[in-house]
Amino acid sequence: MTFGERIRTNRIKNNLSQRQLAELLNVTPQTISKWENDLSEPGFQMITEMTNIFHVSHDDLFVGETEVLFKGSLYTATKDLRMKKYYDFFLGFLIFLSLAMTMTTAYISTVEILTWHFTFGFVIFTIFWLCLLFMISRWRYIYWDSPVDLLDIYQDKIVILKGDVTVEGFKIKRIDIKKYQFYTGIRVYENNGCLKILTTDNQKLVVRDILDIEDLKKVIYKMKINNHKEETK
Repeated sequence: MTFGERIRTNRIKNNLSQRQLAELLNVTPQTISKWENDLSEPGFQMITEMTNIFHVSHDDLFVGETEVLFKGSLYTATKDLRMKKYYDFFLGFLIFLSLAMTMTTAYISTVEILTWHFTFGFVIFTIFWLCLLFMISRWRYIYWDSPVDLLDIYQDKIVILKGDVTVEGFKIKRIDIKKYQFYTGIRVYENNGCLKILTTDNQKLVVRDILDIEDLKKVIYKMKINNHKEETK
């Protein structure tokens, strides 16, 4: 049993939820989740406070082997709130650029000295920016329409909180976890990405703009699912 599993076991024995324990320790529920999944470790002061809350000794917390059956959420993936600035900026920029390209194309079409090849090239270029504007607008709408807590990970299922969609583990055919390399490359945002689930009945579910994608990756591959596939692009 890992140290994180011992924390979870003692929390359940004391009838505490992750949120309740987080309030007692003055941390976030996500922090408790990371401890229980061995994604990070609490400091000595936090460990001492937990021994007082759980009414156990330090030795019991570090070497105890009694485990209780846990059926609750292992991890809650949250939305990267920093992405709001990205979507707002690029949406405004593309609206301005698309309007400028449209007006420029309309103007040069009236200039007789220019050949139709030149005008046609501007038309193609304008269409490209309009398509990009549509794509960013769609991603921005998905971002605004999604809750802060995106999905809950259990031992044998994944629950997408928007729409309360439950995907049982035995129905999952493939899981792709992709990190947004574009943001990392330009040093904008680190460690965010998206999750794609393909079910055995060929249903495709996508959850975008997930914060701490590397933590989610570590948790999701602990699940009791056979057909995992990790893909980072």
